[in-house]
Order: sequence, then structure tokens, then C-alpha cells
Amino acid sequence: MNTYVKVQQDNLQEHFQVSLHFSDKQLQLVRSRGFKRPTIQNLQLTEIKHLFINEFLGCPIISFFYRDRRYTFYQSGLGVIEYLKEHLLV
Repeated sequence: MNTYVKVQQDNLQEHFQVSLHFSDKQLQLVRSRGFKRPTIQNLQLTEIKHLFINEFLGCPIISFFYRDRRYTFYQSGLGVIEYLKEHLLV
């Protein structure tokens, strides 16, 4: 599934599109970079803390902390938030 994510660490923010994949108790985020190699982050599900599910301007969002970063996922396609809920609320 593809979606839009914001990653915050201290005073820095990054916004980008990612492809989400769940496997082996981890969430893999793959960010395409055109002709360059994609950036891949593997987040261990056991290290995800403070999971929030809210609405912002009528659209559902999921937010959580992983180590020293806050990840916020915005619905940018059908079923993205439901897909995240299904795997994160285990």
C-alpha cells in the first residue's frame, strides 16, 4: 500500500510517499527516489509506542513514536488506514 507520511525528529520534519509492507513483526517503509536506490526503513512492531488514531480535517490519520521519531500517516488511498490498523492493533 502507498501513502503519505510525515516523520518528525526534534525540530526537523520530512514529508514523503512510502510503500508499506508488514512482515516478520516489522513494518517496512520503502521510499522511492527515482533512478536512485530506494530508501528502506524497517520498524520493529514491538518498539512502536504511543499509537494514536485521530481525524484531521475529516480524514483519518495514524501516528506513533518509534525510537526518537514521530511517524504520522495520512490517508491518501482507499483502505490505507484500515490496513495500518489491522496490523498495528494486534
